[in-house]
Amino acid sequence: MDALDADGEQLELTLGPLYVVVVDDRVNGPLTGRPTRQYRSPPQPLDDARCLAALLLDRGDELAGDGPWRRPLAGGQRHVEIMLAPSSRLG
Repeated sequence: MDALDADGEQLELTLGPLYVVVVDDRVNGPLTGRPTRQYRSPPQPLDDARCLAALLLDRGDELAGDGPWRRPLAGGQRHVEIMLAPSSRLG
């Protein structure tokens, strides 16, 4: 029997290392009128992390190399990096 959550969706168990996507929009505040911002995604499998990174970089093809990657923004640059998620400690 499959494990189901309250909505009837099948639960997924991820084995192996998890990764976080770190996005850093580095912009010229006085020029753009907004501050530099950073986001760190929840831990996820590497394939999902690479897909998210490609979306954030507006790339339709596979990402080359292991990053970090950059793309221009109005008044600055977006830096995207995939990092190994910190280990969860049980107990």
